[in-house]
Amino acid sequence: MGKKAKIYTYSIINVASVDFKDKVPFAVAIVENEDGRFMTYLEGYKEDKEISIGMEVEYSRLNEDGNPIYKLV
Repeated sequence: MGKKAKIYTYSIINVASVDFKDKVPFAVAIVENEDGRFMTYLEGYKEDKEISIGMEVEYSRLNEDGNPIYKLV
């Protein structure tokens, strides 16, 4: 698993199901690295935080399902 990746596309979630309503707004993205493209939650997003396609993100950890989580740097 690569330590760095770039945002290929992203979405800001402002309205979520009951299970996630206390986490809005949050960002999810498809990121790309040497392993390919995959979807991830982006840690560190706040409403005033800049985010853009091509922005570099950094590996943070695996979630409880074993999926990688990346963070904004």
